[in-house]
Amino acid sequence: MSSLNHVGAFLKEIFFNSRTGRLSFKRQEIEKHFFFIKGKPIQVKTNVRSERLGEILFKLQKIQDQTFQNIEDFIQPNQPLGESLKRGGVIKEADLREALSFQIRESLLGIFSYFDGELSFQEREVQSPTEELPAVDVPFIIDYGLRRMKYNSSLQKFFAGRKIALKNIRYAYFLTDEEKALLERFSTPQVIDRMAVPARFSQENFFRCLYLFYCLDMVEVSTADTSYRKDDYSSESRRKLEQDELEARIEELKEIKSQLRTRNHYELLGVSRVANEEEIKKAYFNLARKYHPDRFNTALTDHGLVNEVFNAITTAYRTLSESDKRKQYDQQLVAPSQETADDLARKAEIKYRQGRTLYNQGMYEEAIIFLEEAIRLKRAKADYYLLLAMAESKLPAYKKKAEEDFLRAIEMEPWNAEGYVGLGLLYLGEGLKIKARKHLQKALEIEPDHHQARAALAELEKGEKKTGLKGLLELDLSKIFKKKK
Repeated sequence: MSSLNHVGAFLKEIFFNSRTGRLSFKRQEIEKHFFFIKGKPIQVKTNVRSERLGEILFKLQKIQDQTFQNIEDFIQPNQPLGESLKRGGVIKEADLREALSFQIRESLLGIFSYFDGELSFQEREVQSPTEELPAVDVPFIIDYGLRRMKYNSSLQKFFAGRKIALKNIRYAYFLTDEEKALLERFSTPQVIDRMAVPARFSQENFFRCLYLFYCLDMVEVSTADTSYRKDDYSSESRRKLEQDELEARIEELKEIKSQLRTRNHYELLGVSRVANEEEIKKAYFNLARKYHPDRFNTALTDHGLVNEVFNAITTAYRTLSESDKRKQYDQQLVAPSQETADDLARKAEIKYRQGRTLYNQGMYEEAIIFLEEAIRLKRAKADYYLLLAMAESKLPAYKKKAEEDFLRAIEMEPWNAEGYVGLGLLYLGEGLKIKARKHLQKALEIEPDHHQARAALAELEKGEKKTGLKGLLELDLSKIFKKKK
């Protein structure tokens, strides 16, 4: 089905071609079977203990400890566990769908690191185990799974000798600014073997990014056919082709030159810090085939550009190919600088924006993943904790965590009324009226005209029951995330 033995490539084929059937994965003692209806995963059977439905239901607090300990008592012949629990009145239909969605996501993400498993897809009829299909966002799983998996050299082999052309930008909101810029380059078809790794990408990240474009169906990948016989082209056509290639390589040289001061030798050659001698040598000769001064004809006026870039590449190779020089150079690579800190802050902001997009789409579990990553990259950011707490407050299993994160945001910015409003609404939804009143009043002390706090407090003073507060709790909460000026 796929020329690349990886779950990302299989998910692309299944999802974007609306396939119905079973995707099987086997590796050593691990065995999983995913069932799809028109490209959407609806069920998984797995022998990984932590991914079984009973474990998931307990983790999400859908079943009590006693039920979990005696889960086998609920199993009925020829009936899935979820259906047995639902028919027995232990869980509701909505609880089952939520657990199935979580189970499918966790089980799929768990195999993204493997390029050596046995994968196969069999088209067949599939019957849904629930009345309504679980909500599983396959493009999100592809994006998140690829970003956290360990790089594998199979990716570079997959794109060798391939041509890539832009297909669409439907999922460009998943991408960073640098990734979007790279995607735009394929609006003109590019032969990968002729491309230089962009200045801001390591070789590993470059091929991982190409694979992400491919799995999200944003690019067409085909076999490059760049050879030609003498009779196939006129002299003018050949000159035009040569001129186009020359101009493309000159643009790549300019891009590399602009980054010479900020890239270390490893980044310049496109290898990792632990690359061996053979990998360094191979990387150097690949670059030499493209950028050696002899590869540019005499019509080139800016010979200084070619010489400067190639000299830098040669210096990097000579330094890293000699053990003593490499050891001395490695000692000069100091700990993270301010530029590294700024880069982390930029990545955190991207994760935060992605999390907010997912929150606005009602994909709260997925939003939590991105927001926690943003906080890990740059901890001291009250806005991040506010949005994280709001996402957590939407899920019963995360209510306690939501309280903790609202309090953390308040601790970081005690002058910001939005944290108190969010926490007050959380308490109000849980029927904790005394706590809700305290925090809503605090918000009004800071910002007397805060309409949400005032409306919530007015409802609370009326003595409405918890069920009567539904409309209030569905008020527009977007102000909570507006940054104070």
